[in-house]
Amino acid sequence: MHLGVIPDGNRRYADNEGIENAEAYREAKNVIKQIGRNLKDEDVEEVSFYLLSEENLKRDDEELEDLFKLLESTISEVAEEFGDRGFRFNWATTMPDALPDHLQQKLSDLEEQFSEGKKQINALISYDGKSDILQASESIAEEEDGFTEENMASSLELDSSIDFVIRTGDNPERECLSGFPIWNASYSEFYHIKKNFPAVELEDVKEALEHYQKLRRKKGR
Repeated sequence: MHLGVIPDGNRRYADNEGIENAEAYREAKNVIKQIGRNLKDEDVEEVSFYLLSEENLKRDDEELEDLFKLLESTISEVAEEFGDRGFRFNWATTMPDALPDHLQQKLSDLEEQFSEGKKQINALISYDGKSDILQASESIAEEEDGFTEENMASSLELDSSIDFVIRTGDNPERECLSGFPIWNASYSEFYHIKKNFPAVELEDVKEALEHYQKLRRKKGR
């Protein structure tokens, strides 16, 4: 299974709890690490966490500076957490130069450090699904083979289909993809955990995965 996670609600969690955004993001990091510790290896071969969209980069400079600093330390811990469980690390981005040089270097270093696993963790950072398709199309236009489903898939930041997408957030009516990989998620099953991401518990994730397994066992019937 390729699992996608849209961890929405970090700032709303901070507002509700009366804490700084940075503290909410630190708690979110612990949720991601907890997911990594408890994924069943036989079920999940690939995980994609949507950590920072192109849209997020429009936030004010002070918040972005804090977010970049936190990302740099957080992503190292997350990569190590998954790397110890046989996952290689992949940084998926459509706007890499929007990040500070030191963060770009950190992400590139982690890709090199964790490159041998049989499974894969994708960190979508400075990413947008529409931009991904546009950039892939520009690349394919220069090739002689023309557009096919196969060469489109191989030109995208993620080269496999996403089977199951979990979105979080205390507004269950908001099912927007928010720039998540559009092509890869075109046949995904979706599930909404009705909690802001830092409040998500392991049991919530287990219930989501059980829901997916029940859908699969029905095989469309």
